[in-house]
Amino acid sequence: MAQLPKFLIADDPVTDPENEYIFHTQSPRFFAKRVEEDEETAYIDIVHEIDNVEEFFKNAPEKKIELLEQLEDWYYSYMEWLEDDGEEEEEDEE
Repeated sequence: MAQLPKFLIADDPVTDPENEYIFHTQSPRFFAKRVEEDEETAYIDIVHEIDNVEEFFKNAPEKKIELLEQLEDWYYSYMEWLEDDGEEEEEDEE
């Protein structure tokens, strides 16, 4: 079996259509999502832990920050890909 990607998008359009989650598949495993405080402030934060994230990073808290920054970069690249893919489909329809 092929190795899972480091991050996966997870959503539930039936019971939780408002939220889209990012699943970190490696240790420590957790779900994160984009949190909007207001129109100008948004960030990615852990919303559910499968593994204890604080315990995993207890000796290197800067590694947790680094992982969340990687996750955020990945997520915004994914969002750009979605936008670009939508633009390509519109061009194909014309």
